[in-house]
Amino acid sequence: MNKIAALAALAVLAMPATAHAAKAASAKSQIKPESAQAAVRYALPHLLSGVRATCAPRLSANGYLATNGPALQQRFAQGADSAWPAARQALLEMGAKEKADMAGMFAQMPDSALKPFVDAMITTMVGTELKAGDCPDIERGLQLLAPLPPENIAGLAGFIFEMVDRGDKNEAKGG
Repeated sequence: MNKIAALAALAVLAMPATAHAAKAASAKSQIKPESAQAAVRYALPHLLSGVRATCAPRLSANGYLATNGPALQQRFAQGADSAWPAARQALLEMGAKEKADMAGMFAQMPDSALKPFVDAMITTMVGTELKAGDCPDIERGLQLLAPLPPENIAGLAGFIFEMVDRGDKNEAKGG
């Protein structure tokens, strides 16, 4: 179940770093699906920025990302800031489970300092986690997701996060 859910998350989000982060968050903390959804909604423009920067040299100049990437980036950015308060809370919850001192530092930072740090971290994480060979699949996945409003993409991510978390709990119980 876990492998299938993780693959579904990868397909739905078309961004491996997000699927990896969701699985890691599920295993290490008790983040609520709503928090995961808010975090994904906030992260979408930064995730796409990382994908575009990494994949642009590897894809066709006439492909989907080259021709529609800027408009998709703009759509993802609209409304993303409204998800920041819940995304910030999710970040603090995940951080508290992994490194309490780091989470404490983040909690003390004003949003004006924390947001640019988180934005850069998301974009960089995509660049380091993304495999060049995945770029055509990611481009295709983004093209399939493009008609959906960003809130629906984030909602789908929250749903998949919940399914992965449920699968992890069932495996831990031996079921």
